[in-house]
Amino acid sequence: MTETHDAAEQWIILPGTTIGGEVGTFSVDFVIRNRNGSQAKTLNGVVDTGASFTVVPAQILDELGIEREETKVFSFADGSRRELSIAWTEMELQGQRGNVYVVFGPDSRKTLLGALALETFALAADAKYRRLIPAELTI
Repeated sequence: MTETHDAAEQWIILPGTTIGGEVGTFSVDFVIRNRNGSQAKTLNGVVDTGASFTVVPAQILDELGIEREETKVFSFADGSRRELSIAWTEMELQGQRGNVYVVFGPDSRKTLLGALALETFALAADAKYRRLIPAELTI
């Protein structure tokens, strides 16, 4: 590899990553729909690439008729672990639509947009400018 090629590789921004600051420093709007598209809700969630999954309060997902599909054990920032339900939902983010897993959140006020959703939409978090930016897909 040449030095020029190495330098170019340093500038690749991968989906689901954060540049220019710390995770959890800004929020974005996105839409969650139930699987048949009959109900939808616009949410505002903190972009947190340190979280794998998107977390939506369970009450909201229940109101949309989103059914729990399975449970997984999740670790929390405080070191605790909890078993929570997850489900596939349709999400709309920055004009794109895709299917993502969401966690039925235990906190009725906390919505997080996690790294897997950003990867689905090929986006990265630009914490410095508080926005989502296109990321480069790799194979």
